[in-house]
Amino acid sequence: MRTDSQPRPQGFTLIELMVVLVIAGILAAIAYPAYTQHMARSRRADAMAALTVVMQAQERYRSNVSAYASTLADLSLQDITRVAPDYQVTLDGIGTTPTFTSGYKVTATALSSGKQAGDKVCKTLSVTMTGAMPTYTATGDPNSTGSDTDTSSLCWPR
Repeated sequence: MRTDSQPRPQGFTLIELMVVLVIAGILAAIAYPAYTQHMARSRRADAMAALTVVMQAQERYRSNVSAYASTLADLSLQDITRVAPDYQVTLDGIGTTPTFTSGYKVTATALSSGKQAGDKVCKTLSVTMTGAMPTYTATGDPNSTGSDTDTSSLCWPR
């Protein structure tokens, strides 16, 4: 029976460490884009929630005043940025001469300085209320052509 007189070295070889780093790099390259897309969809959902909050507040206001509110302050929604901090929410009248008697348009636009600035597909989400019929629209530049197009089917899954 023969025994080794030198103890066997413990630890990892350089090749083993390099294999682990390559595997970790591949996993990171796959996981990071999926994570950023998930976060963008999550912030988009926040914008949709803000639009819904405005729509509900408008209906409450209209039930008391018989017309739609012309400002977010009239709806007591000055702090709508808490619902969608990465979007600017605006309220506009509808018609040739914009008025709030028969409807309104509420828009959530991604802030150019916010986390959602890189969202090219759904830059702007809008709901136009005409009478009792809401119309959901969105614009963006998914193909990076330099001009925004209608991306409603991509942004409003219905």
